Amino acid sequence: MRTIPKVGIYCRLSVEDRYRSSGSDSQSIQNQKSMLRDYCRERDWEIYDIYADDGASGTDSSRPEFRRLLKDCEKGNINIVLCKDQSRFSRDTVVIEQYINGRFLEWGVRFIGIADNADSESESYCTMRLFASAYNEMYVRDISSKIRRTLAYKREQGQFIGSFAPYGYNISPEDKHRLIIDEEAASVVRSIFAMYVSGMGYRGIVQELNAQSIPSPSAYKRQNGSKYANSNAESGNPEGLWTQSTIARILANEMYTGTLVQGKSHHISYKNKKRKKVGQDEWIRIPGAHDALIDADTWQRTQERLLSHSRVGKASDELSPLSGKVRCAVCGRPMKRNVYYNKAHTIRYYSLQCASHKNGAMDCPNKSGISGLMLEQSILSELNEIVGKYCRQEMIRIDYISSSRLNELEKKLSVLRAKQSSARERLVRMYKDKLDGTLSAEDYLLFRQNLSREEQRLSGLIADTSRQAENCRSQAFSGKQSAAIEQYIRFDKLDRTVADEFIDCVEIGMADENGLREVHIRWKL
Repeated sequence: MRTIPKVGIYCRLSVEDRYRSSGSDSQSIQNQKSMLRDYCRERDWEIYDIYADDGASGTDSSRPEFRRLLKDCEKGNINIVLCKDQSRFSRDTVVIEQYINGRFLEWGVRFIGIADNADSESESYCTMRLFASAYNEMYVRDISSKIRRTLAYKREQGQFIGSFAPYGYNISPEDKHRLIIDEEAASVVRSIFAMYVSGMGYRGIVQELNAQSIPSPSAYKRQNGSKYANSNAESGNPEGLWTQSTIARILANEMYTGTLVQGKSHHISYKNKKRKKVGQDEWIRIPGAHDALIDADTWQRTQERLLSHSRVGKASDELSPLSGKVRCAVCGRPMKRNVYYNKAHTIRYYSLQCASHKNGAMDCPNKSGISGLMLEQSILSELNEIVGKYCRQEMIRIDYISSSRLNELEKKLSVLRAKQSSARERLVRMYKDKLDGTLSAEDYLLFRQNLSREEQRLSGLIADTSRQAENCRSQAFSGKQSAAIEQYIRFDKLDRTVADEFIDCVEIGMADENGLREVHIRWKL
């Protein structure tokens, strides 16, 4: 009795050649299925199942339908694997030899490729198989090389080549290689940078965004119809919630400055699709490729804080103002924080100690700690003294400029008034000359018009100069105003924003015999 073979039909179309019709499969996949079905029908073969990988490379052995086909072959569910040609099954010589000339023989599976007359039961095919495999592999290598060159050229030309725009941007509908701002998401990005620069930590920012029910970037994209899937998503994270890792990636993303950054990773080879990261010096950066979401100053301040490895305390989400800024003046290591409380656990204190003693190295003689709160007060006092001195000098300078300007205006006013008085006196004399008959009525009328215009011009200049002089007098600092200004610019607390603005670093020296230390502050002034 004739045994009817069970056939596994396998179809594949590479992503480079994919041309999608209105259906779920590409038109080429549909054609492959139709051709292979007819081939089975003509021979009365039973089709066990149809396996199709649409948009998959022939060198990728992890194709989902390809793996399912192999499992069914191993289970004995399939006697024949039927493809359009050998290249549809694989373009990798190793895979061809591993399965068609190896595992399929063990499993009792026959391979047939219609278009290239491939048949594992044919002696001629066994001779030509290696040549066909080598040709297919050369073809893939050539295509891969051309694609890499094309993508590299597009990156260097400032063209965006990603499938999905970074959160805060959209791909322009007019030009798929250009990014445009998505204002709704952009406002969230700006808020994240603003909160971080103001001193909030990752956890505080996450809590704030989740409290406002703002969808996470991946959830936001899906809400807007995107098929984006976050490969970096944390396991166990509820749908749509923000995470600290998401905040970290946003704060480190240079794309928000308007610089297009691409080429951060590449495939290991045309056979291995795993990605390998490259060094930052190899990234392709194109400044001004799209509109920036944040300004250069905000980006700089953010990166400075990120580089300082500043961390938020466990007991509070408020960033320590001096975190990452205090160093040992003897060995140059950071001064690490020790947090402790009073007996009632109501007041929080902290001290700073050279990292060599915290990590057990013990190779620095600067071993004693220093009170963090006392250091803050010392820095705050010196800062207020510097700023107060600067403001007093500035007030003196402004007052001097105002006084000099006032003197100039008063001198100018005196000259203008003298000219105005002279013009009026000349008009009176001419009138007397007219009465005495020395000056004709026609000449008097002509001179009077000219002098009247001159007198009006001088009156306008006098009024304008008088207003300037009055404004100058009102701007001069009185003693009361100076005191108010000094009180306004005085800092009552050393917070993170003030520290980032004015302090580069603080160096703590060894304690002397009286327990006093030399504290050297490197100001950004």
